Amino acid sequence: MQTILISILTAAITTKIIATYYFKKIDRYVEKMCEMTLKSNEKTVAIILHKLQENFELED
Repeated sequence: MQTILISILTAAITTKIIATYYFKKIDRYVEKMCEMTLKSNEKTVAIILHKLQENFELED
């Protein structure tokens, strides 16, 4: 009975360690993806504003 309890406790601790490790990896990945998306969105907005400005200048 004691062996079973030790096995359960060991499995729970190991699972917690592994989960924490992978959640940190995923958090870093998500952070990088958010940064890349933000940069891409900023570039897209800049292009759109530039095109709108060109069109506005052509109309004048």
